[in-house]
Amino acid sequence: MMRAGSRAVRAAQVIALAALAVALTQASATATDRSAPPAMERVRLAPAPAGELLVVQANLQDAVRPADVADQTDLDNFARRLVRTVPAAPDALLLTEVTGPGAERVALALKIATGYRYAARVAPGRAVFADDASVRESAIVVNLDTVRPDGAGGFHQIQGEDQAYLPISKPGTPPALLVSGHAAGDPAVATDELVAFVDALPGDRLPVLGADLRNARCAQAGPRQPIGCEPQRFWTAMADTRGYVDVFFEHGANPAGWRSSYLFTRASVAAAAVDSGYPAELEDAEACKVAFDRGSSRRAPRECRQRYYADQPFGWARLVRPEPVSVALVPGRVVLNECELGVRSQDMLARLTNRTAEPQHRTVTATAAAPLAVTVTSESLEVPAGQARGALLRVTAEAEAPPGEYEITVTVGDREYRVPVTVPEDCVEPPAVATSWHVGNEPERAVDGDSYTFWHSEWTPPNPLPQSITVSLGELRQIQTLHYQPRQDGNLNGTILDYTIEVSVDGRNFTTVAQGSWPANALTKTLTFPATQARYLRITATRASGGSYASAAEITVS
Repeated sequence: MMRAGSRAVRAAQVIALAALAVALTQASATATDRSAPPAMERVRLAPAPAGELLVVQANLQDAVRPADVADQTDLDNFARRLVRTVPAAPDALLLTEVTGPGAERVALALKIATGYRYAARVAPGRAVFADDASVRESAIVVNLDTVRPDGAGGFHQIQGEDQAYLPISKPGTPPALLVSGHAAGDPAVATDELVAFVDALPGDRLPVLGADLRNARCAQAGPRQPIGCEPQRFWTAMADTRGYVDVFFEHGANPAGWRSSYLFTRASVAAAAVDSGYPAELEDAEACKVAFDRGSSRRAPRECRQRYYADQPFGWARLVRPEPVSVALVPGRVVLNECELGVRSQDMLARLTNRTAEPQHRTVTATAAAPLAVTVTSESLEVPAGQARGALLRVTAEAEAPPGEYEITVTVGDREYRVPVTVPEDCVEPPAVATSWHVGNEPERAVDGDSYTFWHSEWTPPNPLPQSITVSLGELRQIQTLHYQPRQDGNLNGTILDYTIEVSVDGRNFTTVAQGSWPANALTKTLTFPATQARYLRITATRASGGSYASAAEITVS
């Protein structure tokens, strides 16, 4: 007779075996799904023209989470989107955050869709961790019908991550060295070491570096990266000091967009683009990402299942033999759809890349006809040998300028360029602007209806008083009362003590309506002045609590 305890043990064993059988069945099904060829429509793509190397760079974000790695819907979506977007059959793909099977899946999908012999020539294994504990999540896929790998390529470790590289040749183009990398730490250190590695390799090859550097170009944070921002050190080291072209910045349609993935090269660029239409087609990209990260693409919204491949769009470039000296205007088309204080404006850069052994000098001038105006910050470009520099231009028009298509003329040395300028019907104006601000304490935080957020003038490095913040009322209104609420976090630093209040109807001409002092406390200050018509109100702080800076939690006007 079997004892009760034995029966319980036996039952537990049966349950465990049943669970194991289910797990093995699921694993088998997953393996079958992974090995099954993707369902791809055939797309006719011509090879890239003679003399051009067509390179794609993409961060596929498909390497770390096991569930995400097992669900390859996003990789198939990427391949489908790619073949419908690129102008010709890509010669090479530089992929990051992808496993070996993922890179092979992309190659297989492209092979099925185009008929070309795509192959993952340098790729990680099934996991992103190599035997020496380094991270390996970069891959290089090449079109064996159009390019020839010159050797096996391999991986080079930088900051604990393995960067993929492969020398290639293509008839009619200079030999190239492809690199697909991923920065683990400081991007300035990563790019320094990467370029040192490339320069030390034998042979005279054009470097083509696709990399996810996990940092945007500008030193300031935010989804928008102004053309005229202060770039981070890694960017100036690559694009200015070493003369590499930041392809998507110089030749993409939206250079002010936030990106952490780059394509740097010393080649010249015939054309380039980022898949900028992709984000607009996803109503909720974050929901898509969450579902795919969990490996649950089948449960994601339909648009995700059919379209989502990553939260950053891929980019492509047609690279050609380098010119000794080249000029790029960034952006190539200006759209004046943003206003500030009644003025539409957009910055441009005229960048000169000097690939010669001698310094180059160019004079930069610009002209525009009404209703446009253009100014050049620096009219002289002095570019050392092997480096690049840029001159900043600003294109402006009044907010009420007639909508239409215009152009400006930019002259760099003896070459003249005509840049199209679009003035849309409307322009977007921020609710508040300030003379300075600290990241995380932007001026719009003083008008967001939340008393626990606040604007604060920049303190690192310090920007001394006076500092001002200007609020846009959105339309011409009659106003006579101002409510100023200091910060409510228990710290009075920046609380305005001595002030000047000004108003304006056009954002350019201001009239003083009040001056005075407030006590150093966190209570809301209410100020009444003679009723006046205004569209903008400005508070200027000349003395403040705690130091030479200013702050405001909320500013309201009635």
